[in-house]
This record gives sequence, C-alpha cells and structure tokens, in this order.
Amino acid sequence: MPAGVIVPVHGFAPYLAEALDTVLDGDPAAVVVVDDASSLALELHPDHAAAGVRLVRREVHGGPAEARATGLEALASEIDLVALCDADDAWTPGSLAALTRALTADSEAGWAFGRALVVGPDGRATGEQWARPAGGRHPAGAFAQELYAANPIPTSSVVLRRSALRAAGGFAGPVRVAEDWELWLRLSRAGQDALCVPEATVRYRRHPAGLTADVARLARAQLALHAAHADLVSPDAHAAAEARDLAALADGLARDGDRRGARAAWEQVAARRRLSGRERAKRAALGVAGGGRLLGRADPYR
Repeated sequence: MPAGVIVPVHGFAPYLAEALDTVLDGDPAAVVVVDDASSLALELHPDHAAAGVRLVRREVHGGPAEARATGLEALASEIDLVALCDADDAWTPGSLAALTRALTADSEAGWAFGRALVVGPDGRATGEQWARPAGGRHPAGAFAQELYAANPIPTSSVVLRRSALRAAGGFAGPVRVAEDWELWLRLSRAGQDALCVPEATVRYRRHPAGLTADVARLARAQLALHAAHADLVSPDAHAAAEARDLAALADGLARDGDRRGARAAWEQVAARRRLSGRERAKRAALGVAGGGRLLGRADPYR
C-alpha cells in the first residue's frame, strides 16, 4: 500500500528540491508540502507542482508537529500509511518501499523506521554515528525504555499507520523542538510496536540553520519531554536523563555566552551525579574571562 508523505517547511528551504526529488522517486500515493507561515510564501518548483505535489500554507507558525498535523488533514482519508520527510533531508532509493513492505507484512506493528547517514551542508558524510537499533520488531514496552534514554530514529525515515498516530494522540505534543522524539515515546506508551528496517536509509543533514543547532533550546525541550514521560522508567533512569539534558543545557548556554546560567546548570548536574574530568574543566573555564565563549566555539554535533 503506497504511503502519503508530509514535508513541513518554515522559511528558506535550500534543500527542499532535493528532498522532493527523492520523495517522488519513491512513488508515494501523495505528497503534501506544508508552508508553516514562512515570512515569504513558499513556491514549489514547476516540476514538483506538475508531479502532483500539493502545497498547503499555514498562516500561523506552529512548528514541525503542527505543520505535520496540517499535512495529515490534507492527505486523502483512504491513505492509511503516513511517511515523514523533513525539507533538509533526502531518502535513498528504495527506502519508502522497504518501510511500507515491512508494515504490510506485519499488520500488528504501528510504525516503522530506518537509519541515518549523517551529511553536512555540502552533502558529504560527516562521520557522525547514531545508535543502530536491531532490525525487526521492537515491542512497545521495552522500546520505551530505550527511547527514553536516547533518540536513535531519524524523523525522515518514519512511516506510521493512521491508527497508531490516533492512538498516540496525533502529531502535536508538549514540546516544539524534539517533537519527533516525544512522539516516539507517545507511540510506545500507546502500545504501538515499531519495526526497524535497516535497508531504509535517510540522508540526515546537519547544518547551522537546523532546529537542533540551538543546543540550549534543544536541551530545554528534552528536559520537558523527559519530565512528561518520567513514569515510563525508574527514578534512577529519569535522574540520569535529566543530568544528560542539564549537561547539554550547560554547553548550550556557554555557547550563547550565558556563563552564569551555564554554571548553574553544571551545579544541577553535580547534584545528580559526579562530574567527569572534562565536565569539571568546562565548569572551571566558565570562571575565566572569555572562557564560556571559548567553550561555545565547539561544533554542537561533536
């Protein structure tokens, strides 16, 4: 059964044409691009418009989850499988077919995902490695524990059943950044088993304008999602996740030049666990004039 594809966009989208080329190569049932209230209204390339890509515009910016919800409303109701692709990513050949085959073969699974090849703005592999869950079925209960600790799932590799999405409460959740990770947790909470399809690969693009490049904002979102789903894990697991989020927040605040906030975040980490030698050095550097900004020059993805 072919899937319908939702592509949210906000603002300048230099990689959208590449993303849509790879989506259309997958022979989807439909493609909806959602312009999430960009200041300059988005226009599709004539080739994509001619290929049947539909453009829907939101007048109020709502973030990726709200944009995907708008896209879902625009898909025909008889399309049961919903594929996600962000405007700066690209699918490798055969990925969509592999995901839809897996879901067709296992009617009890609610969603499927693949793996990421991380590339930079120039399209070249960065060498960054993500966790690689085992191929096959991941029961919701056990997978929730793994997902709470880390998010190994590239959004643009996910295909969901509408019924699974309804069971999870839809796209919209309590956070605007890390909204994909929070959705995976709600899917698991709702008892929706997942399928890992290793042959489905997305070229996941890291670039300075990406939402995840704002380290402090992402860390705050992760603190919120871990708080919202703390009942899925033990108190120790929740505390460990909080400590990781707070350490990321400290790094992000240092990048932003907020030395006082970064020091406070490190103190909160220290209240939960022993700081590593590297972390103690980072905290100490914040007490030196210019030290916080020096730390902030580091690549946020390394």
